[in-house]
Amino acid sequence: MNRFQKISLLLLGGVIIAIFTSWFIDTPRQSSQAENPINRKEYWNKKNNQKPSISVNIPMPLTSNLPIVIIDTKGRWIPDEPKIPAQMKIIYDESGGRNSIDNPNTHFEGKIGIETRGQTSSGFPKKQYGFEFQDENGNDKDVSIFNLPAESDWVLHGPYSDKTLMRNYLAYEFSNRIGRYASRTKFVEVFLNNTGDKTVQSKHYVGVYLLIEKIKRGKNRVDIKSLKPTYSKSPEITGGYILKIDKMDPKETFFSTQKGTHLAHVYPKGHEMSYIQRDWIQNYMSIFEFVLAGKNYKNPKNGYAKYIDVDSFIDHFIINELFKNIDGFRNSTYMYKDRGGKLTMGPVWDFNWSAGNISFNDGWNTNSWLIYTNHVPFWWNRLLSDENFKQKLVNKWKKLRKKELATSAILDEIDKTAEYLSEAQKRNFIRWRVLGHGHIANRDPGSTTYQGEVNTIKTWLRARLQWMDKHIELLPQNNRYYQRK
Repeated sequence: MNRFQKISLLLLGGVIIAIFTSWFIDTPRQSSQAENPINRKEYWNKKNNQKPSISVNIPMPLTSNLPIVIIDTKGRWIPDEPKIPAQMKIIYDESGGRNSIDNPNTHFEGKIGIETRGQTSSGFPKKQYGFEFQDENGNDKDVSIFNLPAESDWVLHGPYSDKTLMRNYLAYEFSNRIGRYASRTKFVEVFLNNTGDKTVQSKHYVGVYLLIEKIKRGKNRVDIKSLKPTYSKSPEITGGYILKIDKMDPKETFFSTQKGTHLAHVYPKGHEMSYIQRDWIQNYMSIFEFVLAGKNYKNPKNGYAKYIDVDSFIDHFIINELFKNIDGFRNSTYMYKDRGGKLTMGPVWDFNWSAGNISFNDGWNTNSWLIYTNHVPFWWNRLLSDENFKQKLVNKWKKLRKKELATSAILDEIDKTAEYLSEAQKRNFIRWRVLGHGHIANRDPGSTTYQGEVNTIKTWLRARLQWMDKHIELLPQNNRYYQRK
C-alpha cells in the first residue's frame, strides 16, 4: 500500500468514527451567526410571541388614576403587519375621578385595526402597537380621544428598557414647549385579551403605556399639502413630502443622495409616488447637500439657507442633544418639505434610548456631543462651522434655558410625572420585573426601585444641562466622530 492510499484510509476512518460517535453522543453546539444566519427581528418575534402562563397579582377589578384601555382580539395573535381587527374600550372619567374596569365611564368603544411595531423593540416581551380606529366596514375613522385632535392612526408605546416610563413623554413635551411640534401623548394602563376569554382578567394586564400621535400628514399632525400622484409640475410637485433617516425596512422605499445619505419615503409612500415626484425630492436633497458641502455654503441667499428651515434644524439639535438621544440624527429622524417651502426637521421621535439609558456610543456620558459619537450625516458639523448658524443656536439655547428648558422646569416635570405614575408603576413592575435587572443596551442593572430610576434621570439631566451650558459656545469640535478609548 503506497503512502497516498494510507492517508486516504486514515481520513476515511476518521470520518466513519465521527459519524458513528454522533449517533450516540448528543453534544449541544453553539452556532455562530455565520453558521446559522437568522433575522434578529424574526427570532425575537418567534421567541416572545409565545403565550407563557404568567401569574400577575393585579387586584381586580382594577381602579386607576390613569385611563384604562382594553383591547380584545378575540383570541388572535397580533402580527407585525397586516393589522388585524379588534375591539377597543377606553375607560376614562373626564371629570377627574378614578377609572375602573367595572365603571360606566366609557370614553370610547369600537373597532380598531392593530399590529405590533418597532424594530429593536419588537424583541422586547412588552410589545409596541400601532392601531387605527375603524368604522363598521373596516375603513379608517377619525376619532378624538382625551381631547386630542381627531385622527385615525395612533401608537401605543410600552416603555420597557426605559424604567422611568417617561423618556419619550419628556422629549415630546419639551419639544412642544419650545414651539416645535411633537406628538401629543397620554399615559394609560392597558389590558390585552388575546386569549379569547369573555371577561377581562388579571392575566390580561400588560402595564403602563404611552398613547402617542403617529407621525403622518394631517392638519393636526405634520401640516403640509397633499401630494397627488398626478402632480408633475411646479408648484404642485414641490410638496408636501415627509422623509426620514432610519434603519432599512423592506416594507419601505429608500433612496440615497449623491453624498450617500439614506432616506425613506414616509409621505407619500414610495409606491404611491410617480417616478417624477421621486426624482424631484431626491434631486432636492442632493442639491441641498451639494450646496452645503460647497465653498459658498454660508451665503445667506444661495447657500444652505436657501434649502432648509434653519430654526427647525436648531430646535432639532437642541432637543436631541439635551436628551442625548442615541438614535438622534441617524435613526428615527423625520423631516418634511411643504409645497413652496424649505426642508424642515422634525418631529422628533423615539427617545427610549436617551438620557443615559444606553451602553454604547458614549450614550451614558453627559460630557460629550451626540453628533460626534454617532455616524450621522455631515450636515450637522458643517452647519456648526458656519458662525451665523452657531450663534443662532447659542442664542436660542440661552433663551430657552431661562424658561422653557430651565433646570427647574425639567426637574419639576419629572417629579410631577413620577407622582402621576406612582400608583400605576407598581402594577407595571409587577407585570414586568425589570427593576434592578439590566436589559438590552442598559448601561447597568439600574435601581431596584422606581424612585431610584427617577432620581437617576434627574441627576443625569442636571449634569447634562450644566455641561451644555459650558460647552455650546465651543462648537464645532475638530474631530468628526468620537473615538472610543
